[in-house]
Amino acid sequence: MTSTDLLTKATESKNSNTNNNNGNSSIESTSTKLSRNVQRLALNNVTNKTLQQENSLNQSSNLQNLKSSLLTTKNNTITSTSNKTLNRTNIQENINNLSNDSNKNNFNDQLINNNNTNNNTNNDKPSAFIEDKENNDPYQRTNLLLTNSDQNDPEQANKEHLIKSNDVENVAPITQQTLDIPENKFDDNKKRPISTVVEQEEPKKFKVCDENGEEEYVWEDLDAEDVNDPFMVSEYVNDVFGYLHHLEVVTLPRKEDLFKHRNIRQNRDILVNWLVKIHNKFGLLPETLYLAINIMDRFLCKELVQLDKLQLVGTSCLFIASKYEEVYSPSIKHFASETDGACTEDEIKEGEKFILKTLEFNLNYPNPMNFLRRISKADDYDIQSRTLAKFLLEISLVDFRFIGVLPSLCAAAAMFLSRKMLGKGKWDGNLIHYSGGYTKTQLAPVCHMIMDYLTSPIVHDEFHRKYQSRRFMKASVISVQWALKVRKNGYDIMTLHEIT
Repeated sequence: MTSTDLLTKATESKNSNTNNNNGNSSIESTSTKLSRNVQRLALNNVTNKTLQQENSLNQSSNLQNLKSSLLTTKNNTITSTSNKTLNRTNIQENINNLSNDSNKNNFNDQLINNNNTNNNTNNDKPSAFIEDKENNDPYQRTNLLLTNSDQNDPEQANKEHLIKSNDVENVAPITQQTLDIPENKFDDNKKRPISTVVEQEEPKKFKVCDENGEEEYVWEDLDAEDVNDPFMVSEYVNDVFGYLHHLEVVTLPRKEDLFKHRNIRQNRDILVNWLVKIHNKFGLLPETLYLAINIMDRFLCKELVQLDKLQLVGTSCLFIASKYEEVYSPSIKHFASETDGACTEDEIKEGEKFILKTLEFNLNYPNPMNFLRRISKADDYDIQSRTLAKFLLEISLVDFRFIGVLPSLCAAAAMFLSRKMLGKGKWDGNLIHYSGGYTKTQLAPVCHMIMDYLTSPIVHDEFHRKYQSRRFMKASVISVQWALKVRKNGYDIMTLHEIT
């Protein structure tokens, strides 16, 4: 092998070593780069975590600062409101209680301590001074007073007065809001507004005199208190009842015209007793029964009716009245079924037509319940007296003897007797006026007729049974017992329970 060959091999081996070295160096460089990148990423993660922790700590600290600031503001507001209540009289008292050797700082400290705890100041103050504090106006501007010890030395008093006034000026910002209040707002001479109870005015009184000019009775205008109630129509109430008093004369049946029917009294009692039963069974209004019997009496005054058709007349009259007064009238089938086949639906319809034609469709009947409600106004709407009066008023409906008596007179007599049963006072001017002007002498005949019915044997059993229930406070039982007792003892019902 020649030397050239050896040189070539040596160079090749060097080149291969250099290439290997270069590859290794490149691998080392890439590995270092990777390690550096990993280190950088790890550092970035660590720094991010630390930054997040720092941010969270900063946020928590900010929240704590906010909370503390809110608490401080609350405390400041509380202290400010408490300081608002301070007034110049308290400052004056604290100044007077200070010793002559105390300086400005001790004065401020003592003022704060005295505001927190008032026990020490109360113990040091004389009782007369405390009473004066209670009587003084807290917003009144008072002058600083000198003590008895200062009065002996005027120069020393003036010096201390100047020092104390300077102290007060330093403390003044604490009570600035209270001290800046204008004086005229808290004037001692000006009285506080007192809440007054609105009292109703007394009703106007009117006198009623007879033909000779002598005073008969005095009545009060009770309708004035219903001015704001549109349902009471206080503006038209006098005109309304004036028209009703006119109608009761026009629609009043005549007893003489009824006697053309044979045995009309007994037959009418039986028919009315049955109508009261049906009326109570259907639960109809009291006005419906009054109108039905008024229509029946007026029809019987004009037409002669056979005995077997008398029940048809009563049923048709109740059917007409229920359609006139009730909001929900019972069906004609119910009325026909209550007759037990004596009247059919067609007969009731034909009877309704014939009755309305005979009366010329004049159903303007002044119901006695309207007059009774009017009198109850003068009786303070007493429920007991009005319930008893309802029973006594319905006697004038079922009893044959009351035909031809005005409904307003019957209502007044019923209220008169119900008040006697309850032991109330006399028949005064208000009751006379609101009953329609009926005096005791005018009520006496009707009251005696009612007493005769109460003391006589029971004819209308359904009527008495109706008012024996708790719904009507057992008015029939109470009335009959009271009437029997009065008649037995021989009392005069017109002067009973009246102080002479």
